[in-house]
Amino acid sequence: MKYLFLAVSSFLAVVAQMIAGNNFILFNFLDPAIILIAYCAVYRSRVQALYVGSLIGLLLDATLGWPLGYNGFGRTLAALVIGQSWKRFNTSEQPMVRFLILFVASCASSASMYALMQVMERTTSRIFPGSALLQALITATVGFAFFAVMEGYKRAQANKAQM
Repeated sequence: MKYLFLAVSSFLAVVAQMIAGNNFILFNFLDPAIILIAYCAVYRSRVQALYVGSLIGLLLDATLGWPLGYNGFGRTLAALVIGQSWKRFNTSEQPMVRFLILFVASCASSASMYALMQVMERTTSRIFPGSALLQALITATVGFAFFAVMEGYKRAQANKAQM
């Protein structure tokens, strides 16, 4: 059942990105897949985050018409970065570390896709590195806010249980 939830949430993240990206220019620079991968890595398990990352990447490759594997590799690398970093650093006391982890994971995902395109001699836009940095900044900001809300909700539930 949990894998069905992961598959459906991955599919919904890709659909939301496609629909919102066509209608709002800001959503072209938001990557909800990274936020979903981070959620799975933090609140579930790192192995499930790797699974979700590869699934979302393959779904994105299929919908964008890219060769299969570019986004899959990038999102799986992002899941690995998030999972290992969240385990090593104390993110509960230093919220800025959360922002940096999401920023680095998004940059690693984009950089790996750019490197794969260069190795496979596919044409890339000159603005790809700049737009990847802007995407990483926006995704990290939204992810930071998302995790702040999640932590506040968990604290409120814990306080309610103590009363």
